[in-house]
Amino acid sequence: MSCNVLQEYTFLIIILTTCFTSSTKAAALLDVFSSKTVYDAVRGDVRTLPPITGKYGECRPTRMYHLLRHGSRNFGQRITQRMLRFLDKLDGIVRESRARLPRDFLSWYATWSRGRYYHDYELVPEGMVEHFTIGRRFIAAFPDLYPSYYVRNYSVQATTKMRTVQSAMSYLYGVLEGTGPLDNDTTRLNISFTGYYPPGIRIDKNDEDRLLRFVDTCPKYGLYVKSMLWNEESSRFEQGDDFKRVLDDVSSYMNISLTLEDFKAIYYLCAAENMSPSQSGGSRFCSLLTEQNLRVLDFWKDLDKYYKYSYPEPVTSKMSCLLLGDIIQQLNDTNTSNPVLKFAHEETLYPLLTLLDMFKDTPLLTHKTDDYLGRKAKSSQITPFAANVAFIRYSCEAESTPRIRVVLNEKDTSNTWCKDGRTCTLSELQHVLNVRADGCDFNAICGITPEDKTRTTLYYGMGVLVALCLAQATYIFFHCCKRCPYAVRTSKSAVTARGVADDSVLLNSMTSDDVSSDSASVPT
Repeated sequence: MSCNVLQEYTFLIIILTTCFTSSTKAAALLDVFSSKTVYDAVRGDVRTLPPITGKYGECRPTRMYHLLRHGSRNFGQRITQRMLRFLDKLDGIVRESRARLPRDFLSWYATWSRGRYYHDYELVPEGMVEHFTIGRRFIAAFPDLYPSYYVRNYSVQATTKMRTVQSAMSYLYGVLEGTGPLDNDTTRLNISFTGYYPPGIRIDKNDEDRLLRFVDTCPKYGLYVKSMLWNEESSRFEQGDDFKRVLDDVSSYMNISLTLEDFKAIYYLCAAENMSPSQSGGSRFCSLLTEQNLRVLDFWKDLDKYYKYSYPEPVTSKMSCLLLGDIIQQLNDTNTSNPVLKFAHEETLYPLLTLLDMFKDTPLLTHKTDDYLGRKAKSSQITPFAANVAFIRYSCEAESTPRIRVVLNEKDTSNTWCKDGRTCTLSELQHVLNVRADGCDFNAICGITPEDKTRTTLYYGMGVLVALCLAQATYIFFHCCKRCPYAVRTSKSAVTARGVADDSVLLNSMTSDDVSSDSASVPT
C-alpha cells in the first residue's frame, strides 16, 4: 500500500461520558482484558513526570522517538462471530426457558438493544479519542519537541492498516489542532475549518517494512507462528482447575450449561463493553464475571501474547533489532530536534520491550505458574490499546553525553541495561543491540535452519493429534456437565462497564482487510 491510499477523513472528536458505579473495585477491573485493555485503565500522565536533575544538573528534552500501537478497535471476524453466535443462543434460551436465568441478568438483557459488533479491525470512536488525547498530553509536556508543522519537520510512519493511519491522524490532530492553514476559509465550497493541518504519513508495504512489520519479513518467526507452538501453554491452561472453576462458576450463576465457546464469548462481550460503551449499547455482560474470574482469564490470554511476542522464543525479540537500531540512529542525530512518530501494532512494541529486557519473569511463565497474579508480563500494562513508548533525548548541563529517558504508557521505566536505572546512554542501548540481538544481522536472525524445520514440523504433527484428543476430552467434559446440578450463587463481585446507552442495532459489516483474528498474519 502506498501513500495514495490515504483518503480524506472527517475526524470527529466525540465527547465520551464514562460512567462507573460507586464501587472503586469495579473501576479497577478495567485492566483485565490482556492486550484488549483500554488505555485509560492503565496509563500514567506524561505531564506529571518529574524533571531529570541531580548529578546531571538541569536537563532539557531535545528530541523524541515515539512508537505507538493503534487505539481501541473492533475485534475482527472470528471473535465477533463467536460473540454473535452466543447472543443468538442466549436469545433462544430467553424465549424458551426464561425462568431459568437469574433475575438481575434478565432485568437488563430483556430490554437491551443489541450493540454494534463489527467484523472488521478498525478503530472504535474511543480509539480515536485515545490517540487524540495522547497527542494533547505529550505536546503539553514537551512543547519544544513539536515544531511548527511542515511535512519535513515531522517524520511520521504508519503500517498499511487503516487503524494505524487513523491513530496517526488522531494523534496529530491533538498536536496540531488550530495551527494549520485550513482556518475559517470560506472562499471554496463554503466550508469552515478550525486550523486543521492534514499530516503527511509514510506507509511501506508489509513485506518491505522491516522497522514496524518485522513479523511479516522474518521467515523464522513466520515458521514459529505457523507451527502454533505459541498456543500450547494457553491451551493447557484451559484444561486446568482454575479455568474450569471459572467456567463452572459462571454456568452455575447463569443456571445453564455453557460450552467453552460460550464462555469465551462472554469474556469478549465484557471486553467489548469496557472498550466501547458507544458501540456495545450499554450491555452488562461483565456482571456475569467476578474479579477472580477476570484475573484468571486475563492470564489465559496473556500466555498467548507472551509466547507469541516475548521471552520464550528468542527470535521474537531479536527480529526487532532494526527498530532499536533506528531509534539509536535517530536520537544520535544532533542536527535535528524534529520528532519521529511511528504508528504500529502490539507485535511491534512487545518484541522491542523484550529486547530491552523489560518485564522479565524468572522462570518463564507456563500454564503451571502458581503466582501468575504477581507476574511482571501483563499485557494489559505493557501493550493495551494505544500503548506507546517514547524514547526522549535529554541534554544535561553536567553531562556531555545525552541521556535517554524511556517512557512507557506515560510512566517512567527502569532498565537493567542502564547503569543509572532511570535513564540510559546511547552506548548502553547499542550494547543491548550488540549482545541481545547478536549485532543485528537480520538475515541471520530470521533465516530458517534445518533444526527449525524439524522442530516445527514434528510439533505441528503432534499438535494435530493433541488437538483431536483435547477436543474429545472437552466434549466428554461438557456433555457430562449438562447433567450436573448447579449450586445457586449467593454473592459475587460485579464488574460494571463504562456505560453510555446506545439503542443501535446490529450492523454486520465486514471488510476484506483481514480474515481471522487468531491467524499469524493479523496485526493486533
